[in-house]
Amino acid sequence: MKLVDMLFHHSQTDGSHCCLLWNGKPMSYQEVAEVVEGIADQLRPLSVKGKVLGIRLSDPKAQLFYFLAAEQVGAVPLLLHEYLRAEELVSLWQQRPLDGILSDEPFAGIAWNKVGNFYFHSDRKGEGRKGFAVLSSGSSGLPKVFFRRDESWSDFFPVQNGIFHIDHDSKLYCQGSMAFTGNLNMVMAFLYEGATIVGTSRLFPKTWMKEIQEKRVTHVYMIPSKLSALCRVKGEADQVSHVLTGSQLMTEKLLSGLERHFPKSRTILYYGASEMSYVSYIEGKDIRKRPDSVGRPFPGIHISIDQGNIMVRTPYAIEGAPQPVTCHDLGRIDEEGYLHFLGRKEDVYHVKGNHVSKQKVLSHLLMLPGIEEAELVGEKQPNGDDRIVACLVGDPSVGNTAILHGLEEKLQSWELPSRILWLTQIPRTSTGKTDKKRLRELLG
Repeated sequence: MKLVDMLFHHSQTDGSHCCLLWNGKPMSYQEVAEVVEGIADQLRPLSVKGKVLGIRLSDPKAQLFYFLAAEQVGAVPLLLHEYLRAEELVSLWQQRPLDGILSDEPFAGIAWNKVGNFYFHSDRKGEGRKGFAVLSSGSSGLPKVFFRRDESWSDFFPVQNGIFHIDHDSKLYCQGSMAFTGNLNMVMAFLYEGATIVGTSRLFPKTWMKEIQEKRVTHVYMIPSKLSALCRVKGEADQVSHVLTGSQLMTEKLLSGLERHFPKSRTILYYGASEMSYVSYIEGKDIRKRPDSVGRPFPGIHISIDQGNIMVRTPYAIEGAPQPVTCHDLGRIDEEGYLHFLGRKEDVYHVKGNHVSKQKVLSHLLMLPGIEEAELVGEKQPNGDDRIVACLVGDPSVGNTAILHGLEEKLQSWELPSRILWLTQIPRTSTGKTDKKRLRELLG
């Protein structure tokens, strides 16, 4: 079953039910289906069936509509992040298995044809693929393209939705681009149930809270940094039953803020990757007990550790992935079966003959009072050891001594930072990742 088939199924069985309420404008399942079919009519003459079609659009609602329409005509849709620069997009076209590209604005390096409201280019035959494609995070260079069967998501939705308590009456609130795989997956999980998606492209947390309250949202899905912004505004929504999040670490301040704003909700943090979908999950009360843990595996998924690497046996992986699947993330499994995520190999420091997990130290730092953000930098010493510098955002009046005492209760002596630097903010790239070059400049 194609993901788009979920939309058309609900349009026929419950067409008047609200499917999408984006930026305040409601659309029923029938109305969304009609829009998607209209876009499909524009795509059919372009002969994109079986082709990998890169879709670069700035509006999240349009991203969703074109993704579904591309599936409807038999293309393999790949949503491209709108923040990618023109030269990166050209590199993707030249170096990755793309057969066509569609954009709402032209950019240099590609010969475009204007088709209706968009620009289109294709000079490749394609390989008759099915399903859809996603991009890797691109943290180590040009993003990779992974291919997925529709079933790698749709077969997992009953498992995922059972744990997250998503049903026909649920209302999801999300913000931002559908090219972020987490957003796309969650939206599709709600479409699977014929539920309602409430969302916005606006960057105003006050608006988010107002809409969550007024639209009686039941599930909020955002990465922790966006949840932190949401928790800085006034308001309470006691109808929210679940806060779902992933991709970043949680802080004590954030967990406490979520409890105040959404007093009847469960906070669930998941761990996953583009290559293998969702792997494990943990709830808020357990995050405090195990700050560096990402929980226990979802049903049907088996996790093991091989030479420090997290190995995952899952039926929900990308095409061609050898089992068990690994992203070369490091971890350990404790005696109660909880997976502890320790970062990637490059995130391991060497201090006095010991390996120190950057992720472990960060997790415990963020659970201390007064710390809102944290990042670690390893400064290589003449003897080959790393000197660990903790860069913190929050309340400096807490004091460095209190920070170190708090860490001493959870960490070994060699895991403690040698230096603590308080900043007004952690420098970030356009993708929200730490700007490591700029951070090192701040260290002096």
